[in-house]
Amino acid sequence: MALDNILRALPSFRGKTRLARLLFDNEIKHQKDVLIKGKYNCSFVIPNLQENVGLDIFINGIYEPETIRFLNRIIPRNGQFLDLGANIGAVLIPLCKRRPDISAVAVEAAPWIFEYLEKNVKMNGLQNVQLLNKALFDKDDVELDFFSPGIKFGKGSLAPVFSQEPVKVMTNRVDTIVRQFQFGKVSTIKLDVEGFEFFVFKGAEHLLQSSDSPDIIFEFVDWAETKAMGLHAGAAQEYLLSVGYQLYLLENDHPVKMEEPLKKGSSNLFATKKDYPVPTS
Repeated sequence: MALDNILRALPSFRGKTRLARLLFDNEIKHQKDVLIKGKYNCSFVIPNLQENVGLDIFINGIYEPETIRFLNRIIPRNGQFLDLGANIGAVLIPLCKRRPDISAVAVEAAPWIFEYLEKNVKMNGLQNVQLLNKALFDKDDVELDFFSPGIKFGKGSLAPVFSQEPVKVMTNRVDTIVRQFQFGKVSTIKLDVEGFEFFVFKGAEHLLQSSDSPDIIFEFVDWAETKAMGLHAGAAQEYLLSVGYQLYLLENDHPVKMEEPLKKGSSNLFATKKDYPVPTS
């Protein structure tokens, strides 16, 4: 067994990332288009190992395992799942490999990253996933600049934060996507759009104000939200509260009720309209 495969077979432990950087310094700095066999029999082609998405899969065979566990727990049998800002499929693929009953639509804005997403979905033989190469916004068919850095490929954004070189992308509203893919009832959304969550939620008004609104996992990063076309930190959370959601901090994969929106720092958040959001098993 190759040394990197042995590394991935080891359980996570304190200092594992530091050890990997010592053992694989050259590979981490220079390898591109790396093929990795990860957990749950998942395979990935990864643009590079310098971005934390790629490095985590290289070291542990999986990215954000707590998020994947939580999604696996809350998505109902035969649920319909939206992965909005799917990137290379790091969360989508292990989840849909474990849950072939799920119907999923994965949306990624950056054309070059979308090619990796397509390749990874096809390589894993997923029949329960449909893909869309669009940017998410509160309006349809708007051409916007999208900034997708080559090294930090997990940090694509409609704001020029990690790159100053834009590509043109076309936008879709979430409500439009749901109609396009004929999803009868979306049960769960995972959202990762680097501070532009408010605009995505505004483009999902019909879905989020319906009587059977989906559960949502999303990221809050204060500085990213303030760079998103004049938003203030906490704007996305305030919108969800205004349409009847409750907010929870996701500590590992355990939600903790929030009394008010976060304004500082960064955290993974969970939003739901259910009284008892987390199954006990």
